Amino acid sequence: MATGKKLSIPIRPAEQVDEESRLLISPADLAARLKKDSKLVLVDVRSELEHRMLRIEGAKLATRDLVEEIFSKWDKATPLVVYDHTGRDGVNAAKALVARGFTDAKALAGGIDAWSQAVDPLLPRY
Repeated sequence: MATGKKLSIPIRPAEQVDEESRLLISPADLAARLKKDSKLVLVDVRSELEHRMLRIEGAKLATRDLVEEIFSKWDKATPLVVYDHTGRDGVNAAKALVARGFTDAKALAGGIDAWSQAVDPLLPRY
């Protein structure tokens, strides 16, 4: 009888997967929404260096001061889309915004990497 290693695959509850999928916006949908909604705020949750190297036009870097301002002063109905490099940290940031009462917070599915592939191929990938 062959013995093998046990795989360590994290299994997330369906409710968590559904919650995360509701927080995502595709690159194409974000591009369309940016054309229609001048109040939409893009927040880049990557490092300052990454933000300086390349970013989606108009995005604000999520500095400590900006995050404190968003949480304490911004209208909870402000439309926000957060993004990172590949999407994982963006989802966590969107969850934090929703937990603080924001009603229109999304995360860019696939992060800036997906954006560069689907919307802006001139934006370098890293």
